Amino acid sequence: MPYIDFAELKSRITIMQAAQILGLKLKPSANQHRGPCPVCNTGGDRALVITPERGLFYCFPAKTGGDLIKLVAHIRACSQNEAAQLIQSQIGGTVPTVPARARGTVSNSSSTSPQKEKAGLNPLPYLEPEHPAVQALGISPATAEAFGSGYAGKGVLRGRYAVPVHGGDGVLLAYVGIAVSKEQSPRLLFHNFDPGSTIFNAHRLAEGSDLFVCRDPLQVLLAVENGVPPESVVAFLSDGIAAQQFEMLAALMDEKKTEPAQLF
Repeated sequence: MPYIDFAELKSRITIMQAAQILGLKLKPSANQHRGPCPVCNTGGDRALVITPERGLFYCFPAKTGGDLIKLVAHIRACSQNEAAQLIQSQIGGTVPTVPARARGTVSNSSSTSPQKEKAGLNPLPYLEPEHPAVQALGISPATAEAFGSGYAGKGVLRGRYAVPVHGGDGVLLAYVGIAVSKEQSPRLLFHNFDPGSTIFNAHRLAEGSDLFVCRDPLQVLLAVENGVPPESVVAFLSDGIAAQQFEMLAALMDEKKTEPAQLF
């Protein structure tokens, strides 16, 4: 297979142009384009999210995302090398035309930032956002640090990816220890905290957001890692979702005046 320089290829085409080549049916929404995922065939018409300004996509049902080459690999169910070959064969020496507003440079406008803690628990100072185990989950050091999270080398969550859990008012309530290997059980570990009492990341939710609701806090971080605004995605913290938790979500949506939510 001929060698293709991924960086050079990505300099010649945008992620929206790749989406055009793939024939994806997307609709613009604020600074994103959203649509169904033809591979997963689940999650409705907001399952696939592309953020042109960051050159990233995220598929909620598949829990995967990345750049335009990874997008093509996901949709065509092939390797990244094969995806690059496909793009190369399609564009040749030219690039398909897309609306100018779909182009853009990387912007930090939708990135999250470390939260100032109100009265509550003290943040854990020893967490390691750059730990290889965290990066192996698909979370970059920048995203991990922005969420105040990291690998716990000691304490009750030792050996896990520790992520802070805040109340709706921003108060630090607890940490969830996310398993970093299949051998660790349970997948989500809490210490003296009821996971059914709080909706993860609700304190960042912006008024009027087009809300995404996940079943797992790790999926929130993966979504943000791949371009989804942190102020538009939340998650439940328990595997089983009780009626009380749906009531909490409904109250949150009423308070923030969000659009109808899709559960992924």
